[in-house]
Amino acid sequence: MASTLLIVIDGLRATDVPKMPFLTELARSGVSYREARSVAPSLTRPAAASLATGAPPGTTGITGNHLWAGGQPIDTGRPHQLALLRSLRGNRLLPVPTLSEHLSGHSRRLVAVGTGSNGCTLLLNPAAVDGHGAVIGAHPFGEDAFYAQPEDVRSQLVGSTPGASGGPFSELDWAVDLIADYVMPEVGPDVLVLWSGELDDIQHDNGIGSPAGEDALGEIDSRLRRLADRIRARSPHTDIIVTADHGFSNATHTVDVADMASVLPASLSEDIQLVDNNGGLLVYARRRLSAEEVDAVLDAVMSADWSGPTFAVDCAVPGTLSLADLRSSNRSDDGLLAYVSLTYRDRNGDQHVGHSTQRNGTHLAGGHGSTSSADMRIPLVLNGPSFRIGHETHLPADHLDVPATICRLVGLPVPPSMSGRVLSEARLRGTGNTCETPKDHHVVAERNATDETMAHFQEFSGRQYFLWAERSRP
Repeated sequence: MASTLLIVIDGLRATDVPKMPFLTELARSGVSYREARSVAPSLTRPAAASLATGAPPGTTGITGNHLWAGGQPIDTGRPHQLALLRSLRGNRLLPVPTLSEHLSGHSRRLVAVGTGSNGCTLLLNPAAVDGHGAVIGAHPFGEDAFYAQPEDVRSQLVGSTPGASGGPFSELDWAVDLIADYVMPEVGPDVLVLWSGELDDIQHDNGIGSPAGEDALGEIDSRLRRLADRIRARSPHTDIIVTADHGFSNATHTVDVADMASVLPASLSEDIQLVDNNGGLLVYARRRLSAEEVDAVLDAVMSADWSGPTFAVDCAVPGTLSLADLRSSNRSDDGLLAYVSLTYRDRNGDQHVGHSTQRNGTHLAGGHGSTSSADMRIPLVLNGPSFRIGHETHLPADHLDVPATICRLVGLPVPPSMSGRVLSEARLRGTGNTCETPKDHHVVAERNATDETMAHFQEFSGRQYFLWAERSRP
């Protein structure tokens, strides 16, 4: 019977928690982190992989919703493309052990159920393909059936149809009932993960603060209450953790991908692959480039009027920051040169938020993927018998801390592959950290006298937390 329930609400902003009565109840009777952050880039599938492993995107190799690998684009939302990526990486999708594998080694089981993309659900537990726990994805992506691994779980669900009742939240209804009626009694996970993808879709199309988005908050909240009530009726001592994968921001303008490519030096345009990820851009080299060629590419990117903070692997271009500052150094074999946030402030202090993705030929009203505070800040609520009651904290936390904390909740050691810390200050019997004060610091990269990028960090309990970065430019 599940002892820990992790709920991830795709695209939920910390400022929207008060609009959700049940989540507000959990926060008031549990622990609420006011300064929790996403991993960077602030994108769905990098967050899922980090929640699965406790390792940053630069370690998991899932640095975007869309990647470039093996000479081709990879959509990490699609399981068959993740299978291809796995084959390119020596038959292992993520290079570090997952929480599910760690639990399995101690005769425990993790099950992930998701209503986002099936690839996102798989990334929460890619080891399910090898029989460690299970994944069940409700979003068909044009298929006639759901996604499930391993096969014995899939065979039990043949004939079940996600979303058969119709309506924008029918898949979430299906997932809640599936968990209560099948997963809990039949599979019996020790750790259960539910990923709700509905809010993200609605906010992309309508922007934040729209009537549709406001309605979605209430609809999702009521279903989470039903899920928690049914689980705690069966297992009263279940601990619940609620968070989001990223924040959200409205777009001030849309950046055309063709315009991005047009800034590249003509002599190197065939050697560079730009992969857009909504509010962020990944820059890849198709071949090994000299240091001078890398500098020429990144200087051109930094000069573009849509570019904001730029984090590069190795370059001497003024104004760029190091990817190592994010603790997200790239895999040496993927050719990633830089991550570019499409946000900046002009000389008047006004923020410009660029989004590059289009859906069905229509510009998106809102999105994420940048290093802005709006995209990086997320809610984090912990509620249950293991946690303090009515405690609000401004201590830093991020996705990497969640798997480590779950390990401690279920009585297991934290494996060295996990970069996060146990959120001991949230626990009833927590020790340490209570008197320590986070230390703020920032890193500045100047391009010239009127153009600088500043990245903000906090150091706490042996960890460096990336908070946000912004570029001020003419």
